[in-house]
Amino acid sequence: MSQNLPRAARNYLEQLRRALDFLSEDERKQVLEQTRDEIKRLPDGGRRKRELISLLGEPAVRAMKFERTEPEDLEVSSGKHFLTRILAWPIFALSLITVVVVLFSPPHDAMIGPVGLTGWLNSPGGWLAELEKVMGAQLIWLAFIPAVLSLIPLRISGVTSLILQVIGALLMSAVCISGGSVMAAYFIPVTVLLWAQIFTPLLMMRGSMARPDPGWMITAAVLLTAAVAFTTFQGLQGFEGPVWMILAPAALLVVLAILLPLRWKSAHIALVVTGILVIVAGFSASLPSTYGAVLLWPWLAGGLAFAAGHLAVAADLWHERARKLLALF
Repeated sequence: MSQNLPRAARNYLEQLRRALDFLSEDERKQVLEQTRDEIKRLPDGGRRKRELISLLGEPAVRAMKFERTEPEDLEVSSGKHFLTRILAWPIFALSLITVVVVLFSPPHDAMIGPVGLTGWLNSPGGWLAELEKVMGAQLIWLAFIPAVLSLIPLRISGVTSLILQVIGALLMSAVCISGGSVMAAYFIPVTVLLWAQIFTPLLMMRGSMARPDPGWMITAAVLLTAAVAFTTFQGLQGFEGPVWMILAPAALLVVLAILLPLRWKSAHIALVVTGILVIVAGFSASLPSTYGAVLLWPWLAGGLAFAAGHLAVAADLWHERARKLLALF
């Protein structure tokens, strides 16, 4: 087979043949024939060993590319762990961003305009507001709770992890619903993700190729569109800057939300990025040196967009992983 090749090429093929001893004879011949064709296409036809090693790699290293991957080595059963990891770290990141926003945002009592949800957000009977009177600045430690909760599945597994996750999600839901404070509203996006961290693995693990049903994606698109519309309306109230600064990003979020059911990975990533940019822009616009705008509304719009986009990207990654695994059998 290799008589017409230079000596360096023949030696290379012989070393490769010995390194492929884990393959059957027919498989070995196929690999050697493929390599021989590649050598013939090299600039000097494989006359120099240095060129062969540089372009094709060491024979032993090249042989490793053709090793069989056994099912047990793929850790197919680790699908839940895979989902847990790709869900946990972005939730942890959003939790830390929440901490930063709560710490460095403008004073809460000046953040809600004269219209909207003032009665609920600044309810004098809210237990979170009462707790703030007792604890003062120490209440800020509440913002770190979601960050800790998001990492529980990475450190603890099994039923214990699930119980702690449910307790944590219920706690943050209680904060959001009955806290009666502007601070409570800032935890809505991360609370949504904490619940998603519980249910997403259960839904996605129903089958190796499982993807969210179209109904789930359409529901997410409708809810996100409604949330963006609501926060946009609230954000426009009393805003002293150009209206397009609110309407333009809102329109982009709506378009990306509508694209959710189409399962375009690029659109899902764009939704995540746009959500983050909306939060950053909202924070800048809320500074006294700029427009002194209400930060809560862009935070909710951007945070919920980040949550929806992140869950869609996680579903894309899971589906892609499942396809690659099944392709090996």
